[in-house]
Amino acid sequence: MEEKEVINKNETKAKGSYLAGIAGAIIGGAIGAIPWILVYIYGNMLLSLLAVLIAAGEFYGYKLLKGKMTKLTPAIIMIIAILIVSAATLVVIPAISLGNEGINVNVNTIKALYQDKAFIGGITHDFAISVVFTILGASIITANVKRSIQNSVDGEIDLSNEDEIAKVKKDSIEKIKPIFEKFNSLDKDHGITKDELFAEFDNKDDLKIAFNYLKSFGIVKTSKGKLYYSVENEEKQTKPKDNKMSKRIAVVVALIAVAAVVVMACTKMATGNKTKEISDGKVSFKISESWTSYTNSYVDGWNYYRYINTVPPLETNKIKPSTTSYDKYPAYLNISNYEVDTTKLSKIEDVQSSMKDYIDTLETKPDAHEETISKTKNGYDMLTMRMYFKEGPEQIEYLFYVLNGESMVCVDTYSFNMDDEKEIKKNAEKIIDSLKWQE
Repeated sequence: MEEKEVINKNETKAKGSYLAGIAGAIIGGAIGAIPWILVYIYGNMLLSLLAVLIAAGEFYGYKLLKGKMTKLTPAIIMIIAILIVSAATLVVIPAISLGNEGINVNVNTIKALYQDKAFIGGITHDFAISVVFTILGASIITANVKRSIQNSVDGEIDLSNEDEIAKVKKDSIEKIKPIFEKFNSLDKDHGITKDELFAEFDNKDDLKIAFNYLKSFGIVKTSKGKLYYSVENEEKQTKPKDNKMSKRIAVVVALIAVAAVVVMACTKMATGNKTKEISDGKVSFKISESWTSYTNSYVDGWNYYRYINTVPPLETNKIKPSTTSYDKYPAYLNISNYEVDTTKLSKIEDVQSSMKDYIDTLETKPDAHEETISKTKNGYDMLTMRMYFKEGPEQIEYLFYVLNGESMVCVDTYSFNMDDEKEIKKNAEKIIDSLKWQE
Protein backbone atom coordinates (compact mmCIF):
# COMPACT_ATOMS: atom_id res chain seq x y z
CA MET A 1 0.00 0.00 0.00
CA GLU A 2 1.37 3.32 -1.04
CA GLU A 3 1.57 5.89 1.69
CA LYS A 4 1.47 9.58 0.97
CA GLU A 5 4.33 11.19 2.90
CA VAL A 6 2.69 14.26 4.40
CA ILE A 7 4.36 14.50 7.80
CA ASN A 8 8.07 14.03 8.29
CA LYS A 9 10.72 14.90 10.76
CA ASN A 10 11.75 18.12 9.05
CA GLU A 11 8.17 19.41 8.94
CA THR A 12 7.47 18.71 12.57
CA LYS A 13 10.39 20.62 13.99
CA ALA A 14 9.16 23.69 15.78
CA LYS A 15 10.07 26.97 14.23
CA GLY A 16 10.54 30.33 15.87
CA SER A 17 12.27 31.65 18.97
CA TYR A 18 11.52 31.21 22.65
CA LEU A 19 12.86 34.69 23.38
CA ALA A 20 10.65 36.39 20.79
CA GLY A 21 7.68 34.33 21.92
CA ILE A 22 8.20 35.26 25.57
CA ALA A 23 8.40 38.94 24.62
CA GLY A 24 5.13 38.59 22.69
CA ALA A 25 3.51 36.71 25.58
CA ILE A 26 4.45 39.46 28.04
CA ILE A 27 3.01 42.16 25.77
CA GLY A 28 -0.15 40.20 25.00
CA GLY A 29 -0.63 39.19 28.63
CA ALA A 30 -0.19 42.77 29.82
CA ILE A 31 -2.90 43.92 27.41
CA GLY A 32 -5.13 41.05 28.52
CA ALA A 33 -4.63 42.05 32.15
CA ILE A 34 -6.19 45.50 31.65
CA PRO A 35 -9.82 44.30 32.18
CA TRP A 36 -8.64 42.35 35.25
CA ILE A 37 -7.09 45.48 36.77
CA LEU A 38 -10.01 47.77 35.94
CA VAL A 39 -12.63 45.39 37.34
CA TYR A 40 -10.56 44.93 40.50
CA ILE A 41 -10.15 48.66 41.09
CA TYR A 42 -13.46 50.09 39.92
CA GLY A 43 -15.70 47.06 40.37
CA ASN A 44 -14.05 45.84 43.57
CA MET A 45 -14.17 42.29 42.21
CA LEU A 46 -11.86 39.45 41.23
CA LEU A 47 -13.22 37.56 38.22
CA SER A 48 -11.56 34.26 37.35
CA LEU A 49 -13.00 34.46 33.83
CA LEU A 50 -10.84 37.52 33.13
CA ALA A 51 -7.73 35.45 33.86
CA VAL A 52 -8.54 33.58 30.66
CA LEU A 53 -8.04 36.84 28.74
CA ILE A 54 -4.56 37.19 30.23
CA ALA A 55 -3.52 33.72 29.10
CA ALA A 56 -5.26 34.14 25.74
CA GLY A 57 -3.46 37.46 25.21
CA GLU A 58 -0.19 35.74 26.06
CA PHE A 59 -0.79 32.89 23.62
CA TYR A 60 -1.69 35.17 20.73
CA GLY A 61 1.26 37.42 21.53
CA TYR A 62 3.49 34.35 21.64
CA LYS A 63 2.25 33.19 18.24
CA LEU A 64 2.31 36.69 16.74
CA LEU A 65 6.02 37.06 17.43
CA LYS A 66 6.68 33.53 16.15
CA GLY A 67 7.35 31.87 19.47
CA LYS A 68 8.61 28.32 19.33
CA MET A 69 5.73 25.87 19.82
CA THR A 70 6.86 22.93 21.94
CA LYS A 71 5.82 21.05 25.05
CA LEU A 72 7.35 23.92 27.04
CA THR A 73 4.87 26.45 25.65
CA PRO A 74 2.02 25.77 28.15
CA ALA A 75 4.46 26.09 31.05
CA ILE A 76 5.78 29.39 29.64
CA ILE A 77 2.24 30.74 29.32
CA MET A 78 1.32 29.68 32.86
CA ILE A 79 4.47 31.12 34.47
CA ILE A 80 4.16 34.45 32.63
CA ALA A 81 0.44 34.66 33.55
CA ILE A 82 1.28 34.25 37.24
CA LEU A 83 4.08 36.84 36.98
CA ILE A 84 1.80 39.35 35.22
CA VAL A 85 -1.00 38.94 37.78
CA SER A 86 1.56 39.20 40.60
CA ALA A 87 2.89 42.48 39.21
CA ALA A 88 -0.64 43.74 38.58
CA THR A 89 -1.89 42.86 42.06
CA LEU A 90 1.15 43.87 44.08
CA VAL A 91 2.35 46.94 42.16
CA VAL A 92 0.04 48.23 39.43
CA ILE A 93 -3.25 48.08 41.36
CA PRO A 94 -1.82 49.77 44.50
CA ALA A 95 -0.24 52.44 42.27
CA ILE A 96 -3.53 53.18 40.47
CA SER A 97 -5.38 53.21 43.79
CA LEU A 98 -2.95 55.80 45.13
CA GLY A 99 -3.39 57.93 42.02
CA ASN A 100 -7.17 57.75 42.36
CA GLU A 101 -6.87 59.17 45.87
CA GLY A 102 -4.84 62.10 44.59
CA ILE A 103 -1.64 60.69 46.05
CA ASN A 104 1.48 60.90 43.91
CA VAL A 105 2.68 57.48 42.83
CA ASN A 106 6.33 56.83 43.57
CA VAL A 107 8.54 54.33 45.34
CA ASN A 108 8.08 56.07 48.69
CA THR A 109 4.27 56.09 48.66
CA ILE A 110 4.11 52.45 47.55
CA LYS A 111 6.57 51.53 50.31
CA ALA A 112 4.39 53.43 52.77
CA LEU A 113 1.40 51.33 51.73
CA TYR A 114 3.27 48.15 52.51
CA GLN A 115 4.08 49.43 55.99
CA ASP A 116 0.39 49.41 56.88
CA LYS A 117 -0.80 46.15 58.47
CA ALA A 118 -4.37 46.58 57.22
CA PHE A 119 -3.19 47.00 53.64
CA ILE A 120 -0.78 44.05 53.82
CA GLY A 121 -3.54 41.80 55.16
CA GLY A 122 -5.95 42.81 52.40
CA ILE A 123 -3.47 42.65 49.52
CA THR A 124 -2.08 39.28 50.67
CA HIS A 125 -5.59 37.82 50.70
CA ASP A 126 -6.38 39.24 47.25
CA PHE A 127 -3.02 38.10 45.88
CA ALA A 128 -3.62 34.51 46.97
CA ILE A 129 -7.06 34.50 45.34
CA SER A 130 -5.64 36.14 42.20
CA VAL A 131 -2.99 33.44 41.79
CA VAL A 132 -5.60 30.68 42.18
CA PHE A 133 -7.91 32.36 39.65
CA THR A 134 -4.99 32.84 37.26
CA ILE A 135 -4.01 29.18 37.42
CA LEU A 136 -7.61 28.13 36.83
CA GLY A 137 -8.15 30.62 34.02
CA ALA A 138 -4.81 30.01 32.32
CA SER A 139 -5.41 26.25 32.51
CA ILE A 140 -8.24 26.62 30.00
CA ILE A 141 -5.75 27.97 27.46
CA THR A 142 -2.82 25.73 28.35
CA ALA A 143 -5.03 22.64 28.19
CA ASN A 144 -5.90 23.43 24.58
CA VAL A 145 -2.26 24.12 23.78
CA LYS A 146 -1.18 20.83 25.34
CA ARG A 147 -3.83 19.01 23.39
CA SER A 148 -2.51 20.44 20.14
CA ILE A 149 1.19 19.99 20.79
CA GLN A 150 2.04 16.31 20.58
CA ASN A 151 5.08 14.13 21.02
CA SER A 152 7.02 13.67 17.83
CA VAL A 153 10.55 12.54 17.13
CA ASP A 154 11.83 15.74 18.66
CA GLY A 155 8.88 16.31 20.98
CA GLU A 156 7.89 19.36 18.93
CA ILE A 157 5.35 20.36 16.33
CA ASP A 158 4.72 23.53 14.40
CA LEU A 159 1.34 25.07 15.29
CA SER A 160 1.58 28.55 13.87
CA ASN A 161 -2.12 28.78 13.02
CA GLU A 162 -5.43 26.93 12.90
CA ASP A 163 -5.00 26.00 9.25
CA GLU A 164 -1.77 24.23 10.11
CA ILE A 165 -3.50 22.31 12.91
CA ALA A 166 -6.28 21.24 10.54
CA LYS A 167 -3.73 20.13 7.95
CA VAL A 168 -1.79 18.03 10.45
CA LYS A 169 -5.04 16.43 11.62
CA LYS A 170 -6.11 15.62 8.07
CA ASP A 171 -2.72 14.19 7.10
CA SER A 172 -2.61 12.10 10.27
CA ILE A 173 -6.03 10.59 9.48
CA GLU A 174 -4.97 9.75 5.91
CA LYS A 175 -1.92 8.00 7.30
CA ILE A 176 -3.50 6.06 10.19
CA LYS A 177 -7.07 5.25 9.17
CA PRO A 178 -6.30 2.86 6.23
CA ILE A 179 -4.34 0.60 8.58
CA PHE A 180 -7.25 0.29 11.01
CA GLU A 181 -9.64 -0.27 8.07
CA LYS A 182 -7.39 -3.07 6.83
CA PHE A 183 -7.75 -4.87 10.18
CA ASN A 184 -11.43 -3.86 10.51
CA SER A 185 -10.53 -2.23 13.82
CA LEU A 186 -13.20 0.46 13.78
CA ASP A 187 -14.82 -0.37 17.11
CA LYS A 188 -13.69 -1.47 20.56
CA ASP A 189 -14.58 -5.12 19.91
CA HIS A 190 -12.10 -5.45 17.04
CA GLY A 191 -8.93 -3.81 18.32
CA ILE A 192 -5.34 -4.38 17.25
CA THR A 193 -2.13 -4.15 19.19
CA LYS A 194 0.28 -1.27 18.88
CA ASP A 195 2.90 -3.63 17.46
CA GLU A 196 0.46 -4.74 14.74
CA LEU A 197 -0.24 -1.12 13.86
CA PHE A 198 3.39 -0.08 13.63
CA ALA A 199 4.37 -3.23 11.72
CA GLU A 200 2.33 -1.93 8.79
CA PHE A 201 4.47 1.16 8.37
CA ASP A 202 8.13 1.40 7.44
CA ASN A 203 8.78 4.82 8.94
CA LYS A 204 8.04 4.19 12.62
CA ASP A 205 8.95 7.72 13.70
CA ASP A 206 6.66 9.25 11.09
CA LEU A 207 3.77 7.02 12.16
CA LYS A 208 4.36 7.87 15.82
CA ILE A 209 3.64 11.55 15.14
CA ALA A 210 0.29 10.83 13.51
CA PHE A 211 -0.58 8.17 16.10
CA ASN A 212 0.01 10.43 19.11
CA TYR A 213 -1.77 13.31 17.45
CA LEU A 214 -4.97 11.37 16.73
CA LYS A 215 -4.88 9.70 20.13
CA SER A 216 -4.97 13.11 21.81
CA PHE A 217 -8.24 13.91 19.98
CA GLY A 218 -9.80 10.58 20.94
CA ILE A 219 -9.87 9.40 17.32
CA VAL A 220 -7.51 6.53 18.14
CA LYS A 221 -8.74 4.92 21.37
CA THR A 222 -7.80 2.03 23.64
CA SER A 223 -10.06 -0.75 24.88
CA LYS A 224 -8.95 -3.86 26.77
CA GLY A 225 -5.32 -3.14 25.96
CA LYS A 226 -5.94 -2.86 22.20
CA LEU A 227 -6.32 0.06 19.81
CA TYR A 228 -9.26 0.90 17.61
CA TYR A 229 -10.26 3.78 15.34
CA SER A 230 -13.32 5.84 16.35
CA VAL A 231 -15.08 6.99 13.20
CA GLU A 232 -17.60 8.86 15.35
CA ASN A 233 -14.89 10.97 16.97
CA GLU A 234 -13.26 11.55 13.61
CA GLU A 235 -16.49 13.03 12.31
CA LYS A 236 -16.78 15.25 15.38
CA GLN A 237 -13.24 16.51 15.04
CA THR A 238 -13.24 17.04 11.28
CA LYS A 239 -16.80 18.25 10.77
CA PRO A 240 -16.74 21.87 9.59
CA LYS A 241 -17.77 24.08 12.47
CA ASP A 242 -19.36 27.43 12.06
CA ASN A 243 -17.76 29.21 14.98
CA LYS A 244 -18.11 32.65 13.48
CA MET A 245 -21.30 33.50 15.33
CA SER A 246 -20.08 32.19 18.70
CA LYS A 247 -16.79 34.00 18.25
CA ARG A 248 -18.61 37.20 17.39
CA ILE A 249 -20.80 36.85 20.47
CA ALA A 250 -17.73 36.24 22.63
CA VAL A 251 -16.00 39.28 21.15
CA VAL A 252 -19.09 41.46 21.68
CA VAL A 253 -19.44 40.29 25.29
CA ALA A 254 -15.75 40.93 25.93
CA LEU A 255 -15.97 44.40 24.36
CA ILE A 256 -19.05 45.25 26.43
CA ALA A 257 -17.29 44.11 29.60
CA VAL A 258 -14.16 46.09 28.79
CA ALA A 259 -16.24 49.13 27.80
CA ALA A 260 -18.14 48.93 31.09
CA VAL A 261 -15.01 48.91 33.22
CA VAL A 262 -13.45 51.67 31.11
CA VAL A 263 -16.54 53.81 31.68
CA MET A 264 -16.30 53.10 35.41
CA ALA A 265 -12.61 54.01 35.33
CA CYS A 266 -13.21 57.26 33.47
CA THR A 267 -16.07 58.15 35.82
CA LYS A 268 -13.89 57.49 38.84
CA MET A 269 -11.00 59.51 37.44
CA ALA A 270 -13.33 62.35 36.46
CA THR A 271 -14.76 62.36 39.98
CA GLY A 272 -11.25 62.53 41.39
CA ASN A 273 -10.60 65.67 39.33
CA LYS A 274 -13.83 67.41 40.30
CA THR A 275 -13.84 70.76 42.05
CA LYS A 276 -16.37 72.20 44.44
CA GLU A 277 -17.27 75.84 44.85
CA ILE A 278 -16.94 77.44 48.29
CA SER A 279 -18.52 80.74 49.27
CA ASP A 280 -19.21 82.76 52.41
CA GLY A 281 -21.37 85.34 50.66
CA LYS A 282 -18.44 87.69 50.25
CA VAL A 283 -15.91 85.70 48.26
CA SER A 284 -16.06 82.44 46.35
CA PHE A 285 -13.45 80.04 45.01
CA LYS A 286 -13.15 76.53 43.64
CA ILE A 287 -11.10 73.78 45.25
CA SER A 288 -10.33 70.22 44.16
CA GLU A 289 -12.35 67.55 45.94
CA SER A 290 -9.09 65.72 46.61
CA TRP A 291 -8.64 68.09 49.59
CA THR A 292 -10.37 67.00 52.80
CA SER A 293 -11.93 69.62 55.06
CA TYR A 294 -11.29 69.61 58.79
CA THR A 295 -12.39 71.90 61.63
CA ASN A 296 -10.00 71.12 64.50
CA SER A 297 -7.69 73.99 63.66
CA TYR A 298 -6.71 77.13 65.54
CA VAL A 299 -6.63 79.01 62.23
CA ASP A 300 -9.83 80.73 61.08
CA GLY A 301 -11.24 80.24 57.61
CA TRP A 302 -11.43 77.09 55.51
CA ASN A 303 -8.93 74.38 56.45
CA TYR A 304 -8.01 71.34 54.41
CA TYR A 305 -5.44 68.57 54.25
CA ARG A 306 -4.34 66.19 51.52
CA TYR A 307 -1.92 63.29 51.25
CA ILE A 308 0.23 63.92 48.16
CA ASN A 309 3.53 62.10 48.52
CA THR A 310 2.57 60.47 51.79
CA VAL A 311 -0.03 57.81 52.53
CA PRO A 312 -2.83 58.18 55.08
CA PRO A 313 -3.15 55.76 57.99
CA LEU A 314 -5.43 53.24 56.29
CA GLU A 315 -7.11 51.89 59.41
CA THR A 316 -8.89 55.20 60.08
CA ASN A 317 -8.13 57.23 56.96
CA LYS A 318 -7.97 60.27 59.24
CA ILE A 319 -5.29 62.48 60.66
CA LYS A 320 -4.09 61.08 63.96
CA PRO A 321 -1.18 61.73 66.33
CA SER A 322 1.94 60.04 65.09
CA THR A 323 5.36 59.35 66.43
CA THR A 324 6.74 59.22 62.92
CA SER A 325 8.64 62.08 61.32
CA TYR A 326 6.82 65.16 60.06
CA ASP A 327 7.53 64.31 56.43
CA LYS A 328 4.92 61.52 56.75
CA TYR A 329 2.21 64.10 57.49
CA PRO A 330 -0.19 65.41 54.81
CA ALA A 331 0.00 68.81 53.17
CA TYR A 332 -2.19 71.56 54.65
CA LEU A 333 -4.18 74.39 53.12
CA ASN A 334 -5.95 77.38 54.63
CA ILE A 335 -8.07 80.02 52.89
CA SER A 336 -9.09 82.99 54.99
CA ASN A 337 -10.95 86.20 54.20
CA TYR A 338 -10.79 89.28 56.38
CA GLU A 339 -11.23 93.03 56.36
CA VAL A 340 -8.17 95.32 56.29
CA ASP A 341 -7.41 98.80 57.51
CA THR A 342 -7.05 100.73 54.28
CA THR A 343 -5.16 103.48 56.08
CA LYS A 344 -2.35 100.97 56.54
CA LEU A 345 -2.89 98.53 53.66
CA SER A 346 -4.20 100.46 50.69
CA LYS A 347 -2.10 98.72 48.06
CA ILE A 348 -0.35 95.38 47.62
CA GLU A 349 3.06 96.93 48.27
CA ASP A 350 1.84 97.80 51.75
CA VAL A 351 1.03 94.16 52.33
CA GLN A 352 4.51 93.23 51.14
CA SER A 353 6.11 95.68 53.57
CA SER A 354 3.92 94.46 56.42
CA MET A 355 4.88 90.84 55.79
CA LYS A 356 8.58 91.70 55.75
CA ASP A 357 8.17 93.28 59.16
CA TYR A 358 6.32 90.22 60.38
CA ILE A 359 9.07 87.85 59.19
CA ASP A 360 11.64 89.91 61.04
CA THR A 361 9.78 89.23 64.28
CA LEU A 362 9.79 85.46 63.82
CA GLU A 363 11.92 83.49 66.26
CA THR A 364 12.65 80.89 63.57
CA LYS A 365 13.26 82.76 60.35
CA PRO A 366 12.97 81.06 56.94
CA ASP A 367 16.21 79.80 55.39
CA ALA A 368 14.90 80.90 51.99
CA HIS A 369 12.43 83.68 51.27
CA GLU A 370 11.09 84.85 47.90
CA GLU A 371 8.43 87.46 47.03
CA THR A 372 6.67 88.45 43.82
CA ILE A 373 3.84 90.87 43.06
CA SER A 374 1.42 90.10 40.23
CA LYS A 375 -2.27 90.02 39.34
CA THR A 376 -4.70 87.12 39.57
CA LYS A 377 -6.61 85.75 36.62
CA ASN A 378 -9.56 87.98 37.61
CA GLY A 379 -7.40 91.11 37.87
CA TYR A 380 -6.83 91.39 41.63
CA ASP A 381 -3.46 92.48 43.03
CA MET A 382 -1.53 89.61 44.60
CA LEU A 383 1.59 89.06 46.67
CA THR A 384 3.16 85.60 46.44
CA MET A 385 5.60 84.48 49.11
CA ARG A 386 7.67 81.29 49.20
CA MET A 387 9.35 80.34 52.45
CA TYR A 388 11.57 77.39 53.22
CA PHE A 389 12.48 76.32 56.76
CA LYS A 390 15.34 73.91 57.03
CA GLU A 391 14.96 72.99 60.67
CA GLY A 392 12.30 72.61 63.31
CA PRO A 393 11.03 70.71 61.20
CA GLU A 394 11.86 71.09 57.50
CA GLN A 395 8.95 72.84 55.83
CA ILE A 396 7.96 74.46 52.54
CA GLU A 397 5.24 77.12 52.60
CA TYR A 398 3.47 79.29 50.02
CA LEU A 399 1.46 82.37 50.98
CA PHE A 400 -0.79 84.19 48.51
CA TYR A 401 -2.25 87.54 49.57
CA VAL A 402 -4.98 88.88 47.26
CA LEU A 403 -6.09 92.45 47.95
CA ASN A 404 -9.40 93.95 46.87
CA GLY A 405 -10.07 97.30 48.53
CA GLU A 406 -11.05 96.76 52.15
CA SER A 407 -10.98 92.97 51.84
CA MET A 408 -8.08 90.54 51.52
CA VAL A 409 -7.89 86.79 51.02
CA CYS A 410 -4.90 84.77 52.15
CA VAL A 411 -4.23 81.32 50.74
CA ASP A 412 -1.65 79.56 52.89
CA THR A 413 -0.41 76.09 51.99
CA TYR A 414 2.49 74.16 53.45
CA SER A 415 3.97 70.70 53.80
CA PHE A 416 6.70 68.97 55.76
CA ASN A 417 7.41 66.74 52.77
CA MET A 418 9.56 68.60 50.24
CA ASP A 419 8.26 66.44 47.38
CA ASP A 420 4.85 68.11 47.82
CA GLU A 421 6.07 71.58 46.81
CA LYS A 422 5.01 71.63 43.15
CA GLU A 423 1.62 70.13 43.91
CA ILE A 424 0.67 72.48 46.75
CA LYS A 425 1.77 75.50 44.71
CA LYS A 426 -0.22 74.36 41.68
CA ASN A 427 -3.36 73.70 43.77
CA ALA A 428 -3.13 77.07 45.51
CA GLU A 429 -2.74 78.84 42.18
CA LYS A 430 -5.88 77.12 40.86
CA ILE A 431 -7.79 78.40 43.87
CA ILE A 432 -6.44 81.91 43.25
CA ASP A 433 -7.46 81.72 39.58
CA SER A 434 -11.06 80.98 40.59
CA LEU A 435 -11.20 83.54 43.40
CA LYS A 436 -13.94 86.17 43.07
CA TRP A 437 -15.46 88.80 45.29
CA GLN A 438 -19.24 88.73 45.18
CA GLU A 439 -21.08 92.01 44.70
